[in-house]
Amino acid sequence: MPKPVAELYDTLTLNAQQEAYDFMMYLLQKQQNLSKEMKKDTRKQKRMAALSEFAESMNDTWKDIDALQYQKNLREERTIG
Repeated sequence: MPKPVAELYDTLTLNAQQEAYDFMMYLLQKQQNLSKEMKKDTRKQKRMAALSEFAESMNDTWKDIDALQYQKNLREERTIG
Protein backbone atom coordinates (compact mmCIF):
# COMPACT_ATOMS: atom_id res chain seq x y z
CA MET A 1 0.00 0.00 0.00
CA PRO A 2 1.43 3.46 -0.81
CA LYS A 3 2.68 5.35 2.25
CA PRO A 4 0.05 8.17 2.16
CA VAL A 5 -2.76 5.61 1.92
CA ALA A 6 -1.28 3.53 4.75
CA GLU A 7 -1.00 6.63 6.94
CA LEU A 8 -4.60 7.55 6.19
CA TYR A 9 -5.68 3.96 6.89
CA ASP A 10 -3.94 4.08 10.29
CA THR A 11 -5.93 7.17 11.28
CA LEU A 12 -9.26 5.37 10.76
CA THR A 13 -11.17 3.72 13.55
CA LEU A 14 -11.03 -0.07 13.82
CA ASN A 15 -14.52 -0.36 12.35
CA ALA A 16 -13.64 1.93 9.42
CA GLN A 17 -10.42 -0.05 8.85
CA GLN A 18 -12.49 -3.24 8.66
CA GLU A 19 -14.80 -1.61 6.11
CA ALA A 20 -11.83 -0.44 4.05
CA TYR A 21 -10.37 -3.96 4.19
CA ASP A 22 -13.70 -5.48 3.11
CA PHE A 23 -13.89 -3.03 0.22
CA MET A 24 -10.35 -3.88 -0.89
CA MET A 25 -11.23 -7.60 -0.81
CA TYR A 26 -14.34 -6.86 -2.88
CA LEU A 27 -12.22 -5.05 -5.45
CA LEU A 28 -9.76 -7.94 -5.55
CA GLN A 29 -12.55 -10.46 -6.14
CA LYS A 30 -14.04 -8.24 -8.82
CA GLN A 31 -10.67 -8.06 -10.59
CA GLN A 32 -10.24 -11.85 -10.38
CA ASN A 33 -13.73 -12.46 -11.75
CA LEU A 34 -13.08 -10.04 -14.59
CA SER A 35 -9.87 -11.90 -15.39
CA LYS A 36 -11.75 -15.22 -15.42
CA GLU A 37 -14.39 -13.76 -17.75
CA MET A 38 -11.73 -12.49 -20.12
CA LYS A 39 -10.08 -15.94 -20.17
CA LYS A 40 -13.47 -17.54 -20.77
CA ASP A 41 -14.18 -15.15 -23.66
CA THR A 42 -10.75 -15.80 -25.17
CA ARG A 43 -11.29 -19.57 -24.93
CA LYS A 44 -14.75 -19.22 -26.47
CA GLN A 45 -13.36 -17.19 -29.38
CA LYS A 46 -10.63 -19.78 -30.00
CA ARG A 47 -13.18 -22.60 -30.01
CA MET A 48 -15.47 -20.72 -32.39
CA ALA A 49 -12.52 -20.06 -34.72
CA ALA A 50 -11.64 -23.76 -34.72
CA LEU A 51 -15.25 -24.76 -35.43
CA SER A 52 -15.50 -22.19 -38.20
CA GLU A 53 -12.30 -23.48 -39.76
CA PHE A 54 -13.63 -27.04 -39.61
CA ALA A 55 -16.95 -26.01 -41.14
CA GLU A 56 -15.21 -24.17 -43.95
CA SER A 57 -13.16 -27.27 -44.76
CA MET A 58 -16.41 -28.99 -45.75
CA ASN A 59 -17.43 -26.30 -48.28
CA ASP A 60 -16.56 -28.33 -51.37
CA THR A 61 -17.96 -31.66 -50.14
CA TRP A 62 -21.12 -31.43 -52.22
CA LYS A 63 -19.61 -29.49 -55.09
CA ASP A 64 -20.99 -30.78 -58.43
CA ILE A 65 -23.25 -33.29 -56.62
CA ASP A 66 -27.01 -32.95 -56.54
CA ALA A 67 -28.03 -33.80 -52.98
CA LEU A 68 -31.52 -34.97 -53.97
CA GLN A 69 -30.16 -37.25 -56.70
CA TYR A 70 -27.61 -38.65 -54.25
CA GLN A 71 -30.42 -39.39 -51.79
CA LYS A 72 -32.51 -41.12 -54.49
CA ASN A 73 -29.54 -43.27 -55.46
CA LEU A 74 -29.04 -44.36 -51.87
CA ARG A 75 -32.69 -45.31 -51.57
CA GLU A 76 -32.58 -47.30 -54.80
CA GLU A 77 -29.49 -49.21 -53.70
CA ARG A 78 -30.92 -50.55 -50.44
CA THR A 79 -32.97 -53.69 -50.34
CA ILE A 80 -36.20 -53.81 -48.40
CA GLY A 81 -37.42 -57.08 -47.08
